[in-house]
Amino acid sequence: MSVLQQWEPAQADPQVIVNENFEALEHMAVYGKDATSTAGLTWGYLGGRWAGHAVVAGTVALAASSTQYVVVARATGVLSVSGSSTNWNNTAAYARVYKLTTGPATVTAVEDWRAGGYGVHGQGESSGGGGSTITAIPIACSDEATPLTAGTAKVTFRIPFAMNLSEVRASLTTAQASGSILTVDINAGGASILSTKLTIDNTEKTSTTAAAAAVISSAALADDAEITIDIDQVGDGTAAGLKVYLIGVPA
Repeated sequence: MSVLQQWEPAQADPQVIVNENFEALEHMAVYGKDATSTAGLTWGYLGGRWAGHAVVAGTVALAASSTQYVVVARATGVLSVSGSSTNWNNTAAYARVYKLTTGPATVTAVEDWRAGGYGVHGQGESSGGGGSTITAIPIACSDEATPLTAGTAKVTFRIPFAMNLSEVRASLTTAQASGSILTVDINAGGASILSTKLTIDNTEKTSTTAAAAAVISSAALADDAEITIDIDQVGDGTAAGLKVYLIGVPA
């Protein structure tokens, strides 16, 4: 077991050793609370380097009397805070830092998630040196040849593990030529998880090129949750071979 070098009074220049000790641990301090810039509903954080990003120390403003979720975008290293847990649960795209409880004018409780599950220095990260990787679950919602029709619960299944979604997709074997845009919904426990539904534009076979991208409103899927796929709308009746893909990381 390695032992951190300690300051001993007999050393001629103890401040050098102390500074070296801090330098050895500075990677763990990035995004940590900066007491010199934290006051009231202003939360200060330390800079440094993380996952290849140069992080500049800064502050964020917290909303009063609420739960505040502090996260870091994995792609950019940028820290942000929100009263919504959407990014907190989107662990494929964001790493967790702090969950803060605020009163009217101060922070009243702090949960430090930096070394916790999906934290900036913890396990379960999909990037930045973590463990879990992004998983995709493909679901066939029809056969390959029969024209699709609108309707609810075209397929019903149970998700095999808890999952935090980062993306959903849909694809076709045969594109439809014209008519209303093919629209697909995904439900967990009978409630839609999308605020903007999945669509596949006419003459296209994939939702990745859709004019309107799907937006996930409920990213956290519980283990064994019942998932149903609805076809809300079809066009000229020529589309066939629908598949839906759930993409994210195990929770």
